[in-house]
Amino acid sequence: MLLGHLGYGQYNETIRSARPGQAVGPFTTGQHVFQVQTGLSYGDFENNDIDLSGDNLEYTASLRYGLLEDFEIRSAFKIRSDEIRQSESTSTKFGGFNFWNVGIRYNVVDGKGVKPSFGIQTDVKLTWVDEDYDAQEIAPRIMLIHGQKLTDKLGLTTNWAVSWNGNNNTPKGNYVINFSFPIAGKLGGFVENYGEVVSDDFDTRWDTGLAYRVTNDLQLDLSGGAGKNDGLTDWFIDGGISWRVKLK
Repeated sequence: MLLGHLGYGQYNETIRSARPGQAVGPFTTGQHVFQVQTGLSYGDFENNDIDLSGDNLEYTASLRYGLLEDFEIRSAFKIRSDEIRQSESTSTKFGGFNFWNVGIRYNVVDGKGVKPSFGIQTDVKLTWVDEDYDAQEIAPRIMLIHGQKLTDKLGLTTNWAVSWNGNNNTPKGNYVINFSFPIAGKLGGFVENYGEVVSDDFDTRWDTGLAYRVTNDLQLDLSGGAGKNDGLTDWFIDGGISWRVKLK
């Protein structure tokens, strides 16, 4: 099995999930298909330069529905718990509903073989979250999505996005470069590099993981990643499930 990034056509024989990893593929779910992608992750960070560390636990759910064969509406939300430690004596805990967005994805070009496919996704992060994570205004994002088969056993997906945080007018650029491949039977893997740039500050990270297709409509996944930027070292581990149902 190749991961969802490798498939072509809209309503695919097997589920295409944006899990695991950071990259999303250029395709939609297909018309009248409702898809759910959920995951639970644990992360940890440490910055010895300023004697700061912390960890977090986060649940993420993404809901997708295909209005047309190449056009879908979507929404995602996150529930998070954080603990921040300043030296060994000071600890701050907070949490709650920290993220909610709504948006659309449109598959512009449906490539075949090595011909690339392209999609566009736009979404808006809403301000209706808990006070600890609140932003002053809604925050838009637009993303160009590219995907193609490099060989029969290697797929490439890239994402290129610009977004705002809702608190100022400074844009942030994001990228993801993802390579996916089959391992054995229904098991597939990926490795990717992703990062962001704000003004003249550039951060980059790596992650990798596995996806197992239980049925054509159900997938399990496990992934993890790490990064080191500006004295900050962080890592995460993530597991999840994706499923779909055709409503008509």
